[in-house]
Amino acid sequence: MSQVKVYGVNHSPWVQAVLLGLHDKNIDYSLRSIPSLSTFVKSGVTMPAVQINDGSWQLGSAKILEDLGYEPISRADVSSVTRTWQGVLHRPDNPWNFFRGFSLNHDSHPSLMTRTIRHLLRPFLSIYFFMLIKILVLSGKHKDPDNYADQFLYWEDRLEPNPEGYFGGRSPNIIDFQLFGIIQCHCSIPYAPLIETLQFDPALKKYRIWIARMQVRFAEYPHLFSGGYFQPYSSQPIEAMFSEKLAFWFGTLTMVVFFPITILLILILRLR
Repeated sequence: MSQVKVYGVNHSPWVQAVLLGLHDKNIDYSLRSIPSLSTFVKSGVTMPAVQINDGSWQLGSAKILEDLGYEPISRADVSSVTRTWQGVLHRPDNPWNFFRGFSLNHDSHPSLMTRTIRHLLRPFLSIYFFMLIKILVLSGKHKDPDNYADQFLYWEDRLEPNPEGYFGGRSPNIIDFQLFGIIQCHCSIPYAPLIETLQFDPALKKYRIWIARMQVRFAEYPHLFSGGYFQPYSSQPIEAMFSEKLAFWFGTLTMVVFFPITILLILILRLR
């Protein structure tokens, strides 16, 4: 049986896509929220990364899913999937909600010491992505759409002639996993105007039916954030223990106190 290790946080849509693909094939995996030293040296904090049977760490959501046996998708579909990410730049609008979201991530490692260390180090990822998104916002290159529903209309139309219910036909494919992964991303640190569009916009009726179908299929999936916003409703993912949350906030405070060192490391990662 394959031993699969995954690096990434479940706030990432691309990490979610890989985890959904693994879950759908009933493949057991361990999930770590900070990269291994070898992965960090090679590719920084880029996620997701997957290691199978102690082989080399592989990067790229779609490539990893292909290696798991799923059919590749076209470049046009890749672009259309990515376009449904609009609204993510509002995640750090409220810094407290942003960092709190990262603090809640449960780590399943059996060792309390290992979990504590990972929670101490995870704030670096939070600060990294917080600053990255803020830089994108300040650059002015990414504007809010006039209507958040527009980014999903291409996929709404693709569902029109599809009686099977999934973009992959009778079962989900990479498109399903990545689109549903983006839904999890939107719901993990929610931006109300976007969530309300997905919930109520009359132009997205089939898309909501598809979301419901995916939620039924992945009812036992442990990283399902959308269950609090779409039917059939379900509980949110298991939260970190209180001691682990304390470790996260202590790590955050430490990295803020030593912010010059933190920002230097972030710059090195961005410029490499």
